[in-house]
Amino acid sequence: MVYYLVNLGMTLSVLFFGLGYWKRKDVDTHRLWMGLGVLANLATAVLLVVTVHLFSEGDMKNAGFHPTVAAPWILAHRILAVVAALIMILMAVTGMLRKRKLHVSLHFVFIPLYLVVYISGLFMFEAGTI
Repeated sequence: MVYYLVNLGMTLSVLFFGLGYWKRKDVDTHRLWMGLGVLANLATAVLLVVTVHLFSEGDMKNAGFHPTVAAPWILAHRILAVVAALIMILMAVTGMLRKRKLHVSLHFVFIPLYLVVYISGLFMFEAGTI
């Protein structure tokens, strides 16, 4: 069940980010959608980490996430996910502080990186039974 909630949360995050990017000229609407994207992403990440580490003692399979690839690929996915999350937070902060030049430059790294992490997560894990 948690597997599907994580997929739903991350998918909503991607959709919210897409809507926010599409409305980038309307700053108020852009802020709304991007804020929802960040919120969906962080809430889903907390759900994932708490489920795996707190309730399943760090065992992905017990948490309902069965890897379909070797461990080094999972590690690479995790590292890229952390980097993407940090860049996402930095983008949110630079957007709120109106540091436009840095905010805009960060999206050239964030968008492809986040999409790689999102898509790879869809293929690297399958739902288990819990």
